[in-house]
Amino acid sequence: MTPITYFEAVWSRCNEIKGLHAYLDGQTTGALSPDELLRSEWVARVSALDLFVHELISQKMVEIFEGRRPSCPGYGRFSCSAETIHRVRDATSPLDASSAFYLDVKNKLSRITFQSPDDIADGVRMISSCELWNEIAVRRGAEANNKTKIAKGLKLDLSLVVERRNKIAHEGDLQPTIPRTPWPISRSDVDFAATLIENIVRDIDAIV
Repeated sequence: MTPITYFEAVWSRCNEIKGLHAYLDGQTTGALSPDELLRSEWVARVSALDLFVHELISQKMVEIFEGRRPSCPGYGRFSCSAETIHRVRDATSPLDASSAFYLDVKNKLSRITFQSPDDIADGVRMISSCELWNEIAVRRGAEANNKTKIAKGLKLDLSLVVERRNKIAHEGDLQPTIPRTPWPISRSDVDFAATLIENIVRDIDAIV
């Protein structure tokens, strides 16, 4: 599967959560709030972004390793374990060598998240020399004199989406008040986050 097909598979599951929320929102009374489905959907959509970037980097790094994609400085700085180097050296076929390298890449990437704009850009630099966020801005119609400003706006929007995801996943989405009550959340909030993420993913897929 390609990175974008992995993303689309998870995205369809996010849409199932959205459909379930729509159904329950129309059926329930004030005694039962379906807002937790909105929070679940928010976390799941950010997870889809993370998965996409992980798959993009690992698959493109294998392409570079196999000589099917040009190298870049970020790829050259990637370090393999001695065990992987021995496995590549002793491989009996190109496929075995690629598999050994792929497993090493996946193992190292498993310790990293690719959700925040800077982390995503750092990851993409392992497989491409592109100025990711500026190129996304240009792809959306920015000119040379305003691409940096537009890129900063996109990065800020995504940073806020990821910040809210972290509040949900790690803080119960609770406000720092007494008593601690959940932050408000609405269908339009989640739709904004979803549209932002999907557009960014498709931009990255087209650029990289």
